[in-house]
Amino acid sequence: MKNTQPIFDPETHYRIEVQGRVNGDWLQSFYSSAEIYGDETRQSEDITVLHVHTDQSGIVGLVRRLHGLGMMILQLQIVSEGEKAV
Repeated sequence: MKNTQPIFDPETHYRIEVQGRVNGDWLQSFYSSAEIYGDETRQSEDITVLHVHTDQSGIVGLVRRLHGLGMMILQLQIVSEGEKAV
């Protein structure tokens, strides 16, 4: 098999929606190799939207952390280049 390119690029952008409030800066303190920032557009619905730039192991660790905190993950998606939030 000659195709050795990984399925997930180390520079993948993800968008995670969780029920409740979580501080992106606080999460960032656990994941120094990831870029995490929150989006406040859905706070009135008590939903936190996180934008994350990390590799596959980083996103798995973040999902486990959120789960361990009792957060309900509503959505996790890979964000394409054209959809990236600035």
